[in-house]
Amino acid sequence: MTNSIQQNSADWLVVGKGAIGLLSACRLQQKGERVQLWLRQPAPLKVAFTALEGSLQQHQFAPWPKDKAAKLALIAVKAYDALDCIRQLQPQLAEDASLILSHNGLGTLASIQAELKPKQQLWFLTTTHGAYIKADKAATRQVVHSGGGNSILAAIGPNAIHQEPDWQRALAKALGPLQRVTDIQPFLWQKLLINCLINPLTALHQVPNGALASPRFAAELDGLFNEFCLLAAAVGYPQDQAAAWQQLQQVIQRTASNRSSMLQDRLAGRRTELAFITGFVLREAERCGLVLPKHQQLYQQCQDAGF
Repeated sequence: MTNSIQQNSADWLVVGKGAIGLLSACRLQQKGERVQLWLRQPAPLKVAFTALEGSLQQHQFAPWPKDKAAKLALIAVKAYDALDCIRQLQPQLAEDASLILSHNGLGTLASIQAELKPKQQLWFLTTTHGAYIKADKAATRQVVHSGGGNSILAAIGPNAIHQEPDWQRALAKALGPLQRVTDIQPFLWQKLLINCLINPLTALHQVPNGALASPRFAAELDGLFNEFCLLAAAVGYPQDQAAAWQQLQQVIQRTASNRSSMLQDRLAGRRTELAFITGFVLREAERCGLVLPKHQQLYQQCQDAGF
């Protein structure tokens, strides 16, 4: 990094113009944080943000300057883009930058850690806050904060630190309640259970989340759930099946009118995260010598449908 590059630890670089990235950017800005976006176009991005209580708020974000090193980056991109994103960002990052990664699915962390410099910190954030993009135009996006939730944060890898970073409180205000944990894997497996049941089913049948509460899907949900719990126990993250089933039903009910991220991607003709959700489950099952016929069938049906 050249000496001509400015450094300012108070500025947030948000990478990713999807729902969670822009939700995070708007919420951080509302809490008084300075936020800029990683934008290919030099023009500022305007966001019409609908808050949980229904109020409409206008936000504007400037692109991150090329001559400024980023010390703090929140990277909310699709799992399949995460590694390439880190590689592209690396010339812009400070030698001791903190990178907060957030995406659905599993299977990216080891390859990303290999791209980091010795003093760079990797964090993972998982959140149950819901958001979606209502409209997407060239210079303006309409983003809706569709459901409140909570967030889990953990430091990843050999550079993990135990003290609270100076940016954690700001993140807690934006996407809280926020819980800091030492091992995020159990929480990621809990979220994976939700994602690998709701996302592919809703995307395949093109229905909102609430449709999964109908008797039509009862047997399939039950079979997928039981297979997942078998795998989770085999890899060392056993699920409390009664609590996990209750949480699944609560998510379906609480987000009944929402379209899952995978359904939104399919309807928009974008690549989905199927390979990092159901695909990851199947790869782990093979590694453990398990056969999960329900998940295998669902994965094949999704592939046959073109996503």
